[in-house]
Amino acid sequence: MPARPATGNGQNAAYESLSGLEIARWLPLPAAQQPKWDDPVQVARARAELAEMPGLVGFDEVNRLRMLLADVAYGRRQIIQAGDCAEDPSECAPDELMPKISLLHQLATVMRWGTGLPVVHVGRFAGQFGKPRSTSVERLGDTEIPVFRGHAINSPQPEPGMRRPDPVRLLTCYHAAASAMTFLRNQPRDGGEPSVWTSHEALLLDYELPLLRRRLDGALLLSSTHWPWVGDRTRQPDGAHVRLLASVANPVACKVGPTTEVDELVALCAILDPLREPGRLSLIARLGAEDVSSRLPDLVNAVRAAGHPAIWLCDPMHANTVTTPAGRKTRYLERIVSEVRQFTAIVGAVGGIVGGLHLEATPAPVTECVPNDQFVGRVDVCYTTACDPRLNPEQAVQVAAAWNAATARVSAQTPGRPE
Repeated sequence: MPARPATGNGQNAAYESLSGLEIARWLPLPAAQQPKWDDPVQVARARAELAEMPGLVGFDEVNRLRMLLADVAYGRRQIIQAGDCAEDPSECAPDELMPKISLLHQLATVMRWGTGLPVVHVGRFAGQFGKPRSTSVERLGDTEIPVFRGHAINSPQPEPGMRRPDPVRLLTCYHAAASAMTFLRNQPRDGGEPSVWTSHEALLLDYELPLLRRRLDGALLLSSTHWPWVGDRTRQPDGAHVRLLASVANPVACKVGPTTEVDELVALCAILDPLREPGRLSLIARLGAEDVSSRLPDLVNAVRAAGHPAIWLCDPMHANTVTTPAGRKTRYLERIVSEVRQFTAIVGAVGGIVGGLHLEATPAPVTECVPNDQFVGRVDVCYTTACDPRLNPEQAVQVAAAWNAATARVSAQTPGRPE
């Protein structure tokens, strides 16, 4: 496919999509959490169409974001990364995006109170359309149906036909993301930079691979988002997801869950950040309030000893999920806040880079998360998530306030900052 110029997305160099043959070379690699499409021809057609689409982000943009993240690594900024668990493409319209952007700004304001450090605003939107799942099926009465895997794959509606993976959804989600990116670029800028950067888990290879773009000098960009991450269920060092993020110029992140071993994490860092560059790699700890104190110190120590200036983000959501007696998933705010406090104290004491928060939150007044186990009866009052429970604005502000108070106690000269 011939090189073609960028089209209005901040990319100034000519670029080209990968050929169908090049994309096909990635597909045999080990890749967890991929859908089982019924029609390979239709999937291939969707991949080909995506490869012809304009990239959603450009090299110039991701390079500027890497510079901001390098500032985080040097202790000059912090990060708020927040948004829906499973993004609905119908919510990529301006009227839906504005409340999400406002919530990010509100959380950033609270986070800045303690240290005075400016905050990089990152949304879990314009691409968070795929979800890894712990099981492949769920029960609907006496019937077993495929589990919801994100709007790029199937529907949250609990009907067998709607849960069938549909490749047309890949294109629907791309167009929704493109619309969202256009709106975000038209928002007021902060010192010339976008007011909000985009991020999502680079999970669905049939969506991500066609959106790889190659510059004339051979550099690869994942043009689906500014800041992709690899999830806790897909971080196998020899897997396609890690190899994909290792290959691109974007800043990248990796989730670090309770099963992550020290040697494994060091190996991942070597793959994702071989040049040990500030701003290149972030590690998103999702260990849980009960395990963070026992698991996190050795992990931070090992990464630091290996020479990686990785930014540490706290995801206090995923490992604190519980199921109510009624069968609903929820999260207790007291555990979320506890993990935030422990995280900041541990990373600061060990000499890691205390970088920011990674939250699942919504501007809607949901009751999906509750203060503690005494409030499980309130979970169903307003429960609208398509997947995991989210913080409402009041709860998210409480978490940001806990971060603010905790980071204010961490010295600005934390040992281990890159020189």
